Amino acid sequence: MKKILIAATSLILVLLLAVYSLLQYRQYSSYQNSIHQQAALIFKINIDEIVKKRGLSAIKSDSRGFAVPANIFIYTVNQKSANTFFCSLPVTDTAVLRQYLKKALKVDQFKETEQGTVWGNSSDQRLRIAYNSHKLAISYSLVKENVNDILDQILAGKSFMPASDSRIRRMKQEDAPIIYDFKNYSGQASLTTRTLSLKGSFPLENLYIPDQAYRPDSLPKEISINAWLNADLKGLFKKDLHFKDYLLQKDTLLKYYDGYAAIELGNPVNQYQPVITYEYNDEFEKVERIRQKEVKVPEITLSLKGNAPALLSYLQKQAVINPDEQLNKELFPLYEVYSQHHSGLLQLSTSEKKPLPHGQAPSPYFLFAAIDFDKIRKQNQFPLINNYIKYFSKLELKCTKKNAKTGKIELEIKLNEL
Repeated sequence: MKKILIAATSLILVLLLAVYSLLQYRQYSSYQNSIHQQAALIFKINIDEIVKKRGLSAIKSDSRGFAVPANIFIYTVNQKSANTFFCSLPVTDTAVLRQYLKKALKVDQFKETEQGTVWGNSSDQRLRIAYNSHKLAISYSLVKENVNDILDQILAGKSFMPASDSRIRRMKQEDAPIIYDFKNYSGQASLTTRTLSLKGSFPLENLYIPDQAYRPDSLPKEISINAWLNADLKGLFKKDLHFKDYLLQKDTLLKYYDGYAAIELGNPVNQYQPVITYEYNDEFEKVERIRQKEVKVPEITLSLKGNAPALLSYLQKQAVINPDEQLNKELFPLYEVYSQHHSGLLQLSTSEKKPLPHGQAPSPYFLFAAIDFDKIRKQNQFPLINNYIKYFSKLELKCTKKNAKTGKIELEIKLNEL
């Protein structure tokens, strides 16, 4: 019996050592030739950690044509837009992969080169893929830019960040399910059944955050979106604003802006929109009639702190705001937008009766946003986006200033049951 116990214990230890070695090798291999050397913002998704917390059934073994490594890296590249993301995965079966791309990612345009590389993209041109017998390279771009050079480098095994790079060493030390890394700033995210949380740091360059931040002096309970920002935006506005035949000079706008903006989305309000109908008069002539139709529109309110009289005068001079202090309908045809102001605040709102706030209260957060997606859907204010936000319940974002160069971010997103 003693020998059997020793043998069984030894076998268990060997199996545990084999599993541990396999997991360590998966971690090691996942960092090899996975991140472009010009990567800017990097997200690391620790698949093994997610599987460990959620159970082995968390990742299904459906045929995909590619293997799932211990870590998946999604990143932007310095020489491309910040709205373009890249990723690469090891290929296991090119035939199965092609079918999976067509079915799951809606890639419907394929072209194979003489070298055996297959290129493809989605119908909207945002998703671009390239693969060979060893690797799949993926790009998704909101700006639909040309990414063939980066995808080609990924497939060729060129221009990758070495495993000795300080950013890779830093990411190896983090075992959170999701982390991000940008220059000298990083953070991590965790995902429970119905909550996604993110905490980290980020650069404050070009924002000029004040030491004391402010918020609206009153926060109505019925609003579905509430956000404010305390920042001098001089570093972000590089050019004048042009739209159609209208021009707003950035230097003039910033001269009258005093580093505070807030936005709210409340309950729907009533507005009257002209509707053209045709009637026949006594001579049986068709006559145009204009009547006012009552419609419900979202109550959207934007508040800007600064030299409001001077800013309003400039916007009227540029025909952005009419002499009757309404936003030019040619610029925003969806709703009527009314303006109000006192010496220190300009308010634009779809509600003609929206009270004008007379001050702000101190806040620990220079940037704050709270969004109630459930309420937005219930009010049906934006029907076109209901299908996109149905998975989300609430969002809360808080940003504080740690020092002159660094900010701290806390983000929590609550999800609905699928």
